[in-house]
Amino acid sequence: MEDVQKNHWQAPSEFMSDGDMYLLFLNNGFMIGRMISGSKSGYRERYPNNDVVFNANIVIPTRGKVWYGDLDLTLDTEKLQVVATTLKEPLYILREMDGRFENEDKEIAFYKAKAVKVINP
Repeated sequence: MEDVQKNHWQAPSEFMSDGDMYLLFLNNGFMIGRMISGSKSGYRERYPNNDVVFNANIVIPTRGKVWYGDLDLTLDTEKLQVVATTLKEPLYILREMDGRFENEDKEIAFYKAKAVKVINP
């Protein structure tokens, strides 16, 4: 794990993932703090039919927030399915404001209600 952390930069945040969770997401193509485009509007122009959540948060029932970054759900759902299946629990995909700032320590019912997508195992 140490080699992975040396070779993969993680954006500064109020949130730090544990090593096992970090590796699970990383090995499925989801570096924490992932950015899919330097321009949100440009990405939406190039892929107008894709379901995109910039600055998304992923929450699971047993650990709360486990990941954040940009998601293109049209392209990423299969890989997120692998993560959910490995964890044996659903991934609740949230918009940025629903999983940050004053909303970091809410009950799981709050996140379930706010989820823009749920990836079930």
